[in-house]
Amino acid sequence: MDDSQFPSTEFFSALEKRSESDTSVRATLRRSLMFEPGTDARTFPLIEKRIGQRDEFKRRTVYLVAGLWAQGSRQEKDKSMSQKQGKPVYFPEAMRRVCDKEKSDSIEKRFTALLDADADELRWRLRSAVTLVASQHIVLDWPSLLDDMLMWHYSNRPVQIRWARSFWGQPPEVAPA
Repeated sequence: MDDSQFPSTEFFSALEKRSESDTSVRATLRRSLMFEPGTDARTFPLIEKRIGQRDEFKRRTVYLVAGLWAQGSRQEKDKSMSQKQGKPVYFPEAMRRVCDKEKSDSIEKRFTALLDADADELRWRLRSAVTLVASQHIVLDWPSLLDDMLMWHYSNRPVQIRWARSFWGQPPEVAPA
């Protein structure tokens, strides 16, 4: 099974459904962020049966993004449902919204550092960025984030290029009515 076939939407739907009936799911996944991704035994029953046979980078990536989902979705839920900012947002677009709202060069610098992160730095930089986005109660598109993270290590850097275009690119023009 290659990365493009990973059932990201179904994966997060299953986590969401399980967390509705078991409040420990999110807490367990959040706690797992204190460890190397994919090493906290308490998370194995939640993740292993859903990821299939993957190389170690991809396996750890799924664990990382699941932990970030638990962390970020907790902050998303802290804001009442009626005040959420619409449909899920692609990660670089969410960072752009935060940058525009905060009017801070440091957010752009953090995003640039994230784009340049290698596999070792990625978990820390991404965790920080997800926390920042979630603090603004922006609902992230978790399946697309996972899909992108599974391709992060590609040598031609398609994810980083797509994110840069999304973050710094011009918004699409709206056709006159």
